[in-house]
Parts: sequence; C-alpha cells; structure tokens
Amino acid sequence: MSDYPERHALGRIDVINLEDLPALSRDVPLDLPSIQAGWPDFEHAFDSLRGRRMMGLVYGGSHIYRMCLIRLDRDAANSLGLDETTIPGGAYLRLRLRGEAPEVYGHIGEAFDVLFGSADHDSSRPQIESYRREGEVDCLLPILA
Repeated sequence: MSDYPERHALGRIDVINLEDLPALSRDVPLDLPSIQAGWPDFEHAFDSLRGRRMMGLVYGGSHIYRMCLIRLDRDAANSLGLDETTIPGGAYLRLRLRGEAPEVYGHIGEAFDVLFGSADHDSSRPQIESYRREGEVDCLLPILA
C-alpha cells in the first residue's frame, strides 16, 4: 500500500477508520435506473433529512445496492418498517469527490476503479458511497489492516 494522503486527478485519497454504524436501509437492484429511482422514494419516507447521513453500500459479488440512513435517536421505533443494517467499521480508503450535482455523481465508478488499484481491499465489507452534501460524496473502499 502506498503512503497516504495521495493526490489523484479526481481528488485526495486518505485512509480513514469508521466505527460500526447502525442504519435503516432498503435494497434495490444494482443498476443505475433502480438506484436513481430508489433514492427519492427512500428519502421521502423520513420526516426530515436534516442531520442525517446517507450512504449507499455495495457488497462484492452482490447484485444489490443498499440505501442507508444512519439511525438517529428519533428512529428508535423504526415506525417506517425499514430494514435494519450495520455499516461495518474498520479501515477504508477514501476518495472525496466534489463538483456540481448531478455531474459529480457520474465519477463514482471511476473513483472506485482508482481505489481498487491503490490497495488490497477487504471483500468481506461493502464499498460505500457516503453522501456528505449536494455535490460531495466520499467513495470508501474497505482495506485490509
């Protein structure tokens, strides 16, 4: 593994560590039309997105895209009847994309290609798209410690 941080044309690559994160989730097929159609429906189920962290998970070899919102205290009852999942913690390579929405989101696949070429990944944990704000997304690749 190279030394980090590292610069790439798409952005800076860093190593970060995540804690396990409890989340509410919904699965859709791993294809762009299903993902694009799934997010608005998923988001509209919540009272507000303010203060929420949204993430998309892809497990290698799976044909499922898991839309997740990190649980907040007010979600204790899970009155929406969503699936519950734990986003696994550990070491991840992060490439932060910044730009105009929605164009910046078109670089997510390329960002993961760059990350896969930068380190040995841990196939037991998912690749994560962490949506920070409009026009900014962290692409996270789990790496072996």
